[in-house]
Order: sequence, then structure tokens, then C-alpha cells
Amino acid sequence: MSTNSAEPRRRNSPRDRNEVSTPTRKVKACAACRRQKVKCHMDSRGSPCRRCAKHRLQCFVSKDLQTVIDEKSRYTDAILEDLENTHIVLRELVKRAGLPEPKVLQTTALRRSLQPGANRDTNNYNPGECHLDDDNSLSRDCSPESVDGRSDSGLPHAPMQSLYALTKLKSLRSPGVLDQQQGQDVNDFIGRGAISESEAERLFTRYRDGLDAFIYNIGCRYHSLDETRRKSPILTAAILTVAALHDQQSEDTYTICNSEFRRLISLTMFDRRISRDYLRAMCVASYWLSELSWRISGHAIRLASECELHDQHRQAITSQSTDAADGARLWFILRVCDQRLATLYGRPAIVHEDLSVDEVQSFLQSPVSNHQDQRLLGQVALLDIFKSIRELFGSDRDRPIPRAYLHQLAHFNSQLDIWHRHWAESVSEHYEHIGVFPRKALHLHCQFAKLHLNSHVFRGLPAGQPIPHYFLDCAAAAISAATSTINFILSDPDVAARVVGMPSYLHCMTAFACTFLVKVDLKYGKDLIEPDYVWNLTTSLVRHFRSVPAGKWHLTKLMASGLERMAAMLDPRERAPQGYSVAPDVNGQFFSVGQEADFMDPFSGFEDGYGFNYTMNVGLPSSIQEFPSLFRAM
Repeated sequence: MSTNSAEPRRRNSPRDRNEVSTPTRKVKACAACRRQKVKCHMDSRGSPCRRCAKHRLQCFVSKDLQTVIDEKSRYTDAILEDLENTHIVLRELVKRAGLPEPKVLQTTALRRSLQPGANRDTNNYNPGECHLDDDNSLSRDCSPESVDGRSDSGLPHAPMQSLYALTKLKSLRSPGVLDQQQGQDVNDFIGRGAISESEAERLFTRYRDGLDAFIYNIGCRYHSLDETRRKSPILTAAILTVAALHDQQSEDTYTICNSEFRRLISLTMFDRRISRDYLRAMCVASYWLSELSWRISGHAIRLASECELHDQHRQAITSQSTDAADGARLWFILRVCDQRLATLYGRPAIVHEDLSVDEVQSFLQSPVSNHQDQRLLGQVALLDIFKSIRELFGSDRDRPIPRAYLHQLAHFNSQLDIWHRHWAESVSEHYEHIGVFPRKALHLHCQFAKLHLNSHVFRGLPAGQPIPHYFLDCAAAAISAATSTINFILSDPDVAARVVGMPSYLHCMTAFACTFLVKVDLKYGKDLIEPDYVWNLTTSLVRHFRSVPAGKWHLTKLMASGLERMAAMLDPRERAPQGYSVAPDVNGQFFSVGQEADFMDPFSGFEDGYGFNYTMNVGLPSSIQEFPSLFRAM
């Protein structure tokens, strides 16, 4: 009795339910005999059987469903194999003829993805891992082994470790070492024909041999497009998006690549296991794609923290591991993007405590350091000064800074001068693909930092109140930094030529400098700066931005119209007598700058994010208007 009762339970076990049933015997009787439930006598020659021949009935043997499926599957496999062989021959022929390579067969990738072993094998029950549904359900790790390799004998190093030990929820633990993707079959938007392979090859070459040098050669670790496509589709999409953004001939391609990159980001947002190339793609996007940088940077920093990239610099120093050094560089560039965006947006940075900043010199002196690390870690050091400035002044745009801060202002100005002298001696004179730009860019970064620092003296000043006399030197320093920056971009040929290529941060700070000068001129007039000088600077920058070879979605092209409208407010030819002038507001209406009420309403001093509000941003792109430290908080 016990044996019989146990038998049904064994047959209904989860393991048995997942097994695919197979036919136990072959059907031999014809359909007519089976219908009458009589014995079917059929000789070796096949149909008709004796009964059907005697009664002149139609005799045929109906196959079971599994047999039909098997025969059809064999036939389909044969067709697909013939198609693949034909495609291989076709590729060889077009290669010899010098013609464009045909598109990848979609049936090949689909067929291989459906083969046994391509997905999780449901027939193999693993007692060490418990899975719930693969949709939105929680997933548990029931393995008795320590997931992160640390000993469980000591105290937990973080509270979340205790919760994970109790619940075994996979989402609570760090994914650990990053997956390194192996070469795989290419099935991406290029293979689907969204853009031609020749166009993709051209854009990849443009990025590899030009743009990647701006990001310290971190974004493109592979030498060919084919290898990049096999290793990481999302890195491919990021590289091609940035390259198309900087290319005059690829405006339509940019839209396609940008959509594909956004699609891949959406699909992988909740993936637990990521590759290092995934983070590399996030770095590339955060560096250049201003409309995505804030969200992508924050997402990437959290992923990098989970994978403990913030500790990779220590491993690179102690073990002299080139792989750890690569991880450390990814962390450094993410930190640079985070601090820059915090400055631009006037928001708290995600990374606050970072011990890697204290070990910059140790990393530079290690054998795994390269000549690009001087540039990268110079930015890390500069942005650490930015961090201290933000912590001192805070984000209250309505509160004027007290006189007691005069000493701190002098201290930060001195720190910026020391930073410039030190890194100007450390950075090489010439770099491949970008020449002398890195050393000259140090001057740009230093002047932008001084503009950001000294512009705080305008913050929170009530309408009609002059600048306090003890802050006049700082106000003059801010104006000098802004004019020096714009003049440098216009007059230095190496910098002017690299306007297309430099990160979006520098474009945003250029917009900051221009808007700052226009605002100062409109409020204080000749007391601080000559209006004609500001007008000449701004219009010259507009002409330069319109002449650079970039796509229409590049920030220089988007900024040109807005800067031109701002410059029109200062145009001496349009100025009315006795200080009256007319200029269009955001609605296309006109107001008189000489009228006190109309003037003080739209241009209400420097209380709105250091003096920049949406009224001043006539025609500026939304990606620029979003930065509240430069214009106004969202």
C-alpha cells in the first residue's frame, strides 16, 4: 500500500513534470481499422491493408503528432542549413568583388538561441539555487557557499550583509566581479540594417582615432568595429551615437543611434550582472550626451559601487594589475562626471566620501599608470576643490555670502593657481590625436573654476543694491575669468579647433561665461565692463560656433541661436538714446530695457542661480537650460 501511494507522488515530482514526453510505440494500424477497432493486416509493402483492399476503402496510416513534428523539424533544419551555406558562399563572393557585405541572417541567431543549452536547462535541478518566476518576482540564492568569497566567521562588514544572510535575496548582495563578455554572434541594429556597415565603420574610426582621446582613451578598448560589436552592443551604440553627434554628415544616423542606445539602456536597467564594457558605455554617454548625462551618470556610479570599482585603485597599486587599473580609471571618470554635473546642476554629488582621491599620487607612481592618467587625475584633483567650494557656499541662492567668506575666497583662488601650476608641469606637451590641447585645456578649466568661485559674490544681492566694496576684487576676477575664457577659445587655434570634441561640460561653462557677462552688463553697465566689448565677444563666439564642423544636434549649433539673441540685447546699433533699447523676450514681445519696472522684472539681479533665469535663456537648448547653477533651478 505504501509503495503504491508513493508511486504517484514520484511521478508528479517537479523534475518529472518538466520532462518532455516521447512516443512509446509506433502507430502501425490504418485509420479505417483503428476506427472499427479491428486488427489491421498490413504486409511489408505497406498500404492498402487486406481489409481496405477487400472493401475498396481508402487506406492510410495517421502519424502521431510527435512524429509529424520531428519530421517537419528535420525538414526545416535542412532548409536552414542550406540557407546558411548559401549565405556563406554569397559573403565570400561579395568580399572578393569588393561589394558591401550582405546583412546577417536573422534565422541563424534565432535558431542558435533556441538550441538546447542556449537558455537555462529546466531539466537540470540545482539544489544550490532556488528560483522564483523570472518576471518581477524575487529571486533567492540558497547556495551554502559565501557569495562574495569573504569569510562568514567574523562580524558583518555592512548591515545589508546581515539581511542577505537571513533572506538570501540576490538583489541585496553585490554582484561581485564584473562579467567579461566573450565573443558572441553579432545581432545588433547594424546587422538589422538600421544603419549601413560602412557608415558604422566610418563613425567608429572617427571615434577611435579622434574623440576617444578626449576621454583619456577609456571609451574604446577594441581596435575594430567587429570586435566591439561582438563584445558589447551597448558600447557600440554609445560610441556611434557620440561619433554621429560630432559629424556633419550623420545627423539622421545620430537619431537612429541615440534611439538604439536609449532602448538598450531601458532593457538593461535592472540587470544584475553587467560587463565592464557596459560601464564603459555609461562613461562615454555621461561625458558627451548632455541630455542623458545626469541620469546615466547616477545609474553608472551605483552600478560601479556595487562592483566595488571604487576600491580598484588600491588593488592596482598593490598588485600592479592592469585590469584593476582599467577599473580604477572607469571609477575616476565617473567621479569626474559626477562632480561636474553637481556643479552644473547645483545639486549634491552622488559620491561624497572617496578615499581614491587621497591616493592619486600613489596611483600615478605605480607601474600600471600611463601618460593619460596625468590628465584624468588632474581633473579629479580640480573637482575636489569644486567640491569644497560647493560645501562652503551651499545651494541657497537667495542668501548673500557674508564678508567673513572673503578669506575663503582668497584661499580657493590660491588653490586654483597652485593646481594650474602643478598640473601644467605634469601633463605632457603633446598627445596623439589631440596634440597640445590637453595642456591648454588646463587654462580653460582653471578660468572656469575661478568664474564659478568668484561669481558667488553676486548671489542674493537685492535689486538696486551695488556690489559690496569688499567684494569688488572678486567681482572683477569673475569678469576677467569669463572674458579670458571666451577670448582663449576664439584666439587660440588649438582650442578653437577642439570645440568639436571637448566634453559637454566645457560647452555648458562657455554658456555660463557668456550669460554671466551679458547679465553683468545689463545690470551694472559700464561700471564693470564695456557693453560693446561683451557684444563683440558674444557675436564672435556665435560666428565660430556656426562655422565648426558638427551635426545640428551638437551643443555648439544649439547654443549659437540663443547666444545671438542675448547679444542682440547689447547691440550698439539697436540701442535707443539715453540708455533705452528694445529686445525680444521669450514670447517674442518687446520691452524697454531703460524702463526700471520692465528691467528689474525679467532680469532681477543675481538672485536666481547666480543671475541666470529662463528669461535670459532665449533660444538656448533645453539641455543647457537644465543647469540651474548656470541659470535657474528646475
